[in-house]
Amino acid sequence: MKITVELPEEEMMEICELSGTQKKGPAIRILLDDALQLRRRSKISQKFLTGEWSSELDGYEVAKAAEKQSARTLAEQWRD
Repeated sequence: MKITVELPEEEMMEICELSGTQKKGPAIRILLDDALQLRRRSKISQKFLTGEWSSELDGYEVAKAAEKQSARTLAEQWRD
């Protein structure tokens, strides 16, 4: 689909610079792709932050406790 968008020349130059391309069409496409990707990531992040989505990490608690115990042991050995 083709659309027409009016942008100030300064903004268009910045978009081209940030996208790393000199052509205006591909620069706008890159900007649009990046913006959509950021919005999608934000939506996914919000689902985890609100608890709508979650993940079970098998063995995480056990590994964390072992790590703490190891740190305590090393700290005690260092003091001796």
